[in-house]
Amino acid sequence: MAALARSEGRVEVGFRFQGSQSRLAHLYQRGCGRARFPTVDHASYPEAVLINTAGGLTGGDHLSYDILLEAGAYLTVSGQAAEKIYRSVGTTATIEAHLRLEEGASLEWLPQETILFEKSRLARMNNVHLAGGSRLIALEAMVFGRAAHGETLRSARIRDGWKIWRDGKLVWYDNFVMDGDIQATVERPALLDGAKAVATILIADEGVEKYVDAARLAALECGVRAAVTCRNELLIMRLLGKDGYLLRKALARILTALRSELAGHPVALPKVWENQ
Repeated sequence: MAALARSEGRVEVGFRFQGSQSRLAHLYQRGCGRARFPTVDHASYPEAVLINTAGGLTGGDHLSYDILLEAGAYLTVSGQAAEKIYRSVGTTATIEAHLRLEEGASLEWLPQETILFEKSRLARMNNVHLAGGSRLIALEAMVFGRAAHGETLRSARIRDGWKIWRDGKLVWYDNFVMDGDIQATVERPALLDGAKAVATILIADEGVEKYVDAARLAALECGVRAAVTCRNELLIMRLLGKDGYLLRKALARILTALRSELAGHPVALPKVWENQ
């Protein structure tokens, strides 16, 4: 039997602070991975939009992203659309991101949600290397099945993680794993208590404590269950939504509030988020 065709994509993006602006210094694209750089006059940061031209991932597919911000550079990275993880015949779809921020750099990592289909297999890891004075706001969101199709995940495998280093020291390691009957796990009160969509928002900043009050207020007003904690120069927010639509609305409210707080003035979401 002939081997099935697999999708493979890699995107490398580098920005440099030059002439009082953050400018593109490096771009490499391969396979199904692409990046576009829309003109956004209203944004505090230039934007890079990541695109998977394959339209989704299935078992054996692989995507990798490498973002490097040189000293003082700043950038917002988002995704063109929700990433879809389709049914697998047994192998795993892999997504890995390597985010490197040099001294004084600032990155917003704001991909849209990942939607898992029945019998999907996903392994994802975000590796973040922060130098002194750099700042990160990052998001990952996941939806368990397509609510419009009445889909529940009775057989799937998820491994979704973060590793964050500050000046070479590992300060955060998070690994979210579910395997088998996802719906049964979702329904357990001590775990997700029926939530069909989950998200993590992270802020890494040497002075992150000053954002805690704004984050907790945003969590109270977002319309889904949310909680905030702060440790090791990290602010961590977890969200649980009954469905992907409610979670997305909550994320839009929270991200708008937090990005505006960090910028010190009102900041709109990237257009790819606004148009969904």
